[in-house]
Amino acid sequence: MKIVHCADLHLDSRLNANLDEKKAAERRQELLGTWLRLLEYASKHEVSAILISGDMFDTAAVSSTTANAVIASIKRHPEMVFFYLKGNHDTDSFLNRAELLPENLYTFNDSWRMYRLSGNIVISGRELTNSFGGAKLPDNWAARTLNLREEDYNIVMLHGQVVMSRGESEDAEEIHLPDYAGRNVDYMALGHVHRYMDGQLDGRGIWCYPGCLEGRGFDECARHGFVMLDIDEDTHKVKRQLIDISKRHLWTVPVDVTGLENSVDMVERAKAELAVLSGTPASGAELENIDQGFLKEILDNAGSGRLRPDDMVKLVLKGELMIETEKSADFIRSQLRPMFYYIRIEDETRRRIDYRDYENDKSLKGEFIRAVRDDMQLQEDIKPEVIDAGIRLLLGEKIG
Repeated sequence: MKIVHCADLHLDSRLNANLDEKKAAERRQELLGTWLRLLEYASKHEVSAILISGDMFDTAAVSSTTANAVIASIKRHPEMVFFYLKGNHDTDSFLNRAELLPENLYTFNDSWRMYRLSGNIVISGRELTNSFGGAKLPDNWAARTLNLREEDYNIVMLHGQVVMSRGESEDAEEIHLPDYAGRNVDYMALGHVHRYMDGQLDGRGIWCYPGCLEGRGFDECARHGFVMLDIDEDTHKVKRQLIDISKRHLWTVPVDVTGLENSVDMVERAKAELAVLSGTPASGAELENIDQGFLKEILDNAGSGRLRPDDMVKLVLKGELMIETEKSADFIRSQLRPMFYYIRIEDETRRRIDYRDYENDKSLKGEFIRAVRDDMQLQEDIKPEVIDAGIRLLLGEKIG
């Protein structure tokens, strides 16, 4: 039996942290399209069940387009059953929109519900809470009330943050893994963490976060997708695979510009790195200045996928520059912008200055540099940045 485990789709996210309103609206539709592609993939591969482990939506105010599309997509696939567990971003508003929920959609509440998929494959789930009727529940109440048969293949759906030790936090969404050890769990289908993670629960079972279905911001640059489970119903042996169907991927690319003299050189250095990540040749001279091992690490985190024109890129300028070095993030972005769907430049470079070069400089710039050097109220590590900003202002440039 094949089962898909997904979570944290966050449909209808605002997406305005990086994108203008037009692109944000486009991305919202693309994320909805990724959900529809998941179902096409599942249908083609004869999947029996879809597990949604929370945060299907990002807001209580789900748009009619998104709500109707999700409900219609479930109805269009009667060959599959859907198990929807609400997360911390989800509310009942989506479920209340439909006069009649699809017959193949099953939900959970704040007590354990169990559904038998076949003779011995069971889906269990509950929404985590630390109180009932105003009374505080014991810390391990959810685990204590979970009763699973040893002979079944038991999948448990939960939404929350796994922890190994119990602290002072009263967060209802903490999942204390030791509480679930020895309770006949085979696969803990989790949601809440936005990157793929898994681990051993006990000698029998594992826990797994599939991560969000597709990255939205630059804190979600790793490979994303859903987990495909292929379960042998007789032996309970399982094949597990992360399937990536993202429309776009997000990349954070550090570029060391130490020693470069101007923005044009920085553009060429950036293009060389981006070419390597794209799998296209770069100039030999520039390749000598690139840390190939670091780029391999970026590719490994992306599941060995390649950077594509459809992707979104955050380029981070790093390293040390002389105070005279010309650098324009706006110019760099303008030269790289045609290469990708979206690119953003972040500047984390530091300025270095040799005050001896300006000891006898009679110009306004020289006087300014010496004044900053001699200012005892300024910390030494920020003086180069103050000088850099001051010189740019003297030249009539914008800063910030």
